[in-house]
Amino acid sequence: MPSLFPFILFTNILILSGISKSITKYFKKYGNLIYVSIIGFFCGYPMGAKATYSLYSEGKITKKQATFLMSFANNCNPIFILSTIGICILDNIYIGLILLISHYLAAIIICIFNFTHNDIIHENIENSNIFPKKEDKNLHKSSFEILDMSIKSTFITLGNILAFIIIFNLCFSIIEIILIKLNVSKDIIYSLSGLFEITNGTRLIYLNTNFNFPFTISLISFMLSFSGFSIIFQVYSCIYKAKIKLWYIVKNKLVQGIISSVITYFLMSFNNIQNIQYINIIKFNTASYFVISVSLLFTFIFALKKVTRK
Repeated sequence: MPSLFPFILFTNILILSGISKSITKYFKKYGNLIYVSIIGFFCGYPMGAKATYSLYSEGKITKKQATFLMSFANNCNPIFILSTIGICILDNIYIGLILLISHYLAAIIICIFNFTHNDIIHENIENSNIFPKKEDKNLHKSSFEILDMSIKSTFITLGNILAFIIIFNLCFSIIEIILIKLNVSKDIIYSLSGLFEITNGTRLIYLNTNFNFPFTISLISFMLSFSGFSIIFQVYSCIYKAKIKLWYIVKNKLVQGIISSVITYFLMSFNNIQNIQYINIIKFNTASYFVISVSLLFTFIFALKKVTRK
């Protein structure tokens, strides 16, 4: 939750302050797609879906473009992979870096494949959206009102995330008990844990399975990119009003998981990474959260100036 909060708050400020509109203007016809892609890659689940739905409901992107974005623009944020997974669970920042590279490369591959097979850029916005275009009600709000709204929206999103985490961890706990009673191998049981919720699933896979090390890390890589049903439902809860099918999201996350695990296994095969010492945990976390804090500060200052001018 602490690692998610600044990213979600950052995204909400971008959306509510209108800064996102300034960003999209620099990229012309690609602006909205690039904006959501940046949010989806660096702000973590489920903010890519939230940004996609925000633009779609305002009539700024078509359903086809929203569907395209949903195929790749929902990923773990880098701090979660490097800090929570790499340092706290795997005790090795370099493995976290390999997981991060694999995770992003898989998403980029899916993006390129879908982009080259769909004419999504030149699709006409007019009459392609089921939502009527609305006046931006945040246009005349003060910077404090925008910050207040962003904080409230952030906690609603966090509450939603927490609810799905509890539900799917509970589901796995029930399934775990049943499978243990049926004498199913622990390797199989704990390999399934990441399909439900990735944080606890990653920990269980790493601590309780007996696979060889490269395969274990590749399995964790698959789970991070697939994201688990907890996150898939978080994402779907943000986008279901756009009538994008749940199966489409699951299919693309499965493909991303497979590509990511293959890349991870390949990278692990060429590196004796298991015994390399990780960098100082305090320095890494301090530097990471310092960058996040400064980014939020400058975003708020930019928002303040923009709203004041209006």
